[in-house]
Amino acid sequence: MHQWPQSRSLEAVQPRIRVALLEFGLMASLFGLYYVTRGIAAGRAYDAFQNAFLVMRIEQAFGLDVEQAVQAFVLANPIVTTVLNTVYTYTHLWTVVLFGVWTFFFVPGRYREVRATFLAILGVGLLSYTLFPLAPPRFFPWRGFVDTLALSRGVNYDHPGIATLYNPFAAMPSLHVAFSVFVCVGLFRLSQSWLLRLLGLGHVVLMTFAVIGTGNHYVLDCLAGTVLAVSAWYLVPRLLARAGDNRVPIPLPAEVPSRHRLLG
Repeated sequence: MHQWPQSRSLEAVQPRIRVALLEFGLMASLFGLYYVTRGIAAGRAYDAFQNAFLVMRIEQAFGLDVEQAVQAFVLANPIVTTVLNTVYTYTHLWTVVLFGVWTFFFVPGRYREVRATFLAILGVGLLSYTLFPLAPPRFFPWRGFVDTLALSRGVNYDHPGIATLYNPFAAMPSLHVAFSVFVCVGLFRLSQSWLLRLLGLGHVVLMTFAVIGTGNHYVLDCLAGTVLAVSAWYLVPRLLARAGDNRVPIPLPAEVPSRHRLLG
């Protein structure tokens, strides 16, 4: 029986979709485990505040203490406040998911490299939160910092449903920034599309502005998140190459024909 090209393409994609659901189910479970663990490993309050004073002194010494100036601009523009609250709350996870889906379907030979790099960032982030608890700027209203999420949305961090998975002192490094840099560098490495590359770069700038403008991170947190993501992209692929693992193909059907590919 003759099959239309569209039917054959659909048959080629369906097995890949099944494997993708399994793969991303696993990644979602690991992400959930990460959040549970960061809640269990919530930092010590005294150490977190002492570390915050240390970070503030370092920033002042190097002229990096621009958080209050950024917040002054944000708070003077309600629309900007709303946009940054939304960016901070929702986009850090979904950009990673979309990048993972894009890689899985359109650059499958590099997916293991992407996954390993992402997990390395998660692991180092969790370790850092345990070893270096840090109270974020919003914990210091007497110094002029404002929690824009609580101000605009009435977020209650002590609610049982939030407190269980929430570590108030998980600030160094900023994984919001680290994830955005992870996606941006990944797009520069894997995509030839300057549109996608510019979108990734724009998201890094917007996310950095958001985490500082909402009072959730210091400039040093953002720099640490950037260094973490760039270092992971530099080291992990090389370690995989030495292990001979980064070119092992995922057990999937042949790639989707070029006429069905997205930008990339």
